[in-house]
Amino acid sequence: MATCTILILTYKGKHHLEFLLPTVKEAIDNYRGNAEIDVLIVDNGCDEITRQYSISNFPQFRYEFSPLNDYLFSLNHFIRDMKAEYLLMLNDDMKMELNVLNELVPMMENDPSLFAVSCRIMDFDGTYTASGVRMATYSKGWLRNYYLDTEETATKYSLYPGGGAAIFRTAFFNELEGFDTLFRPAYCEDTDLGMRAWQQGWKVVYHPKAILYHREGGTIKDQFKQDRLEQMIFKNQVLCMIKNCRYPGFMGRFLLLLPYRLLYNYFRNKNLYKAMIMALKQYSQARGKRGASKVKVSDDKWMPLLNGSYSFQVNKNERKEARESI
Repeated sequence: MATCTILILTYKGKHHLEFLLPTVKEAIDNYRGNAEIDVLIVDNGCDEITRQYSISNFPQFRYEFSPLNDYLFSLNHFIRDMKAEYLLMLNDDMKMELNVLNELVPMMENDPSLFAVSCRIMDFDGTYTASGVRMATYSKGWLRNYYLDTEETATKYSLYPGGGAAIFRTAFFNELEGFDTLFRPAYCEDTDLGMRAWQQGWKVVYHPKAILYHREGGTIKDQFKQDRLEQMIFKNQVLCMIKNCRYPGFMGRFLLLLPYRLLYNYFRNKNLYKAMIMALKQYSQARGKRGASKVKVSDDKWMPLLNGSYSFQVNKNERKEARESI
C-alpha cells in the first residue's frame, strides 16, 4: 500500500493554520484511494501557541519543532528519514481544495518516472489563478523563467514544482539531497530542484485539477521588507543560472554580457545591481556545485517538452515492476 505524508511548514502560523488545517482534514476524509495519508507539521518558530492550537484541534496530526529556523531548508532534515513514498509539501498560508488528494496521489502511483506534480494555485478567494505552468527560455546568456498567462485545462510538463504547493516522490527528493542551501534564506530553491530533476530524466508536471488556495507571500512577507525580498529573489535567480544552466554555450555568453548587465542595473535598478554583486560573491560556490553534479539529460533535450501535454498509461504489472526497480 502506498503512503503519503502531508508536510506543512509553519512559522508562528496559528493565524494561517486556522484556515489550512480544517481543509487538510476535509481533503483526507474525502480521499477515495488506498494510500495511507498522514500529516506532519514542522514549526520553524517553535511557537507554543501554534502548537497548542494544532494538537488541541487536530490531535491526529503530528507536530514537531524544527531544531532551527532555516525556512524551507528545515524540511530536508525531516524528509531525509521519511518512510512515506510521497510527500505533499504545503506552506501554512494555503487552503486545500476538497478533491486535491484524489487528483495528486493516483498520478504518482501510476507513473514511477514522475518526480513531482505541481498544483494549480489560486488566490485565497478562488477568483483567479495566481500561478500555472512554469516555463523557461534561454536568450543572450540569460535564463528567463516565468508563468504562462493562459488558463490551462490540461496537465502539462512544467519547469519546477512549487516548494510549498506540490507532491514529490520522496526517494527522488532525497537522491537530489533536497533543497540546496546555496539559496538561503529563500527563493529559487524549488527552481533549482526542478532543473536538477529534469537533468536526471525525472518529470515535473503541472496539474490544473489539483487546486490549492494561497495568500500570496503571506508567510515570507511577514519576515522581510520589500527591498530585501527583491534582492534575495534576483540574487538566487543568478545563482541558479550559474549552477544549473547547461544549454550549449550558455556560460560563455553569461560571462561575456555580465559587465553590461552590472552597469545597466547600476543606473536603472539598484536592488538588482546589489543582488548581482551578492550573487558574484557566491560564484565559486555555485560553480563548484555545477561541477560536482552529474547530468544525464542536457537542457536542450528536456526544455522543449515544457508546456507540452502530459500523458502516461501503464498496466498494473508494469507499475509494480517499476516501483520495485526504484
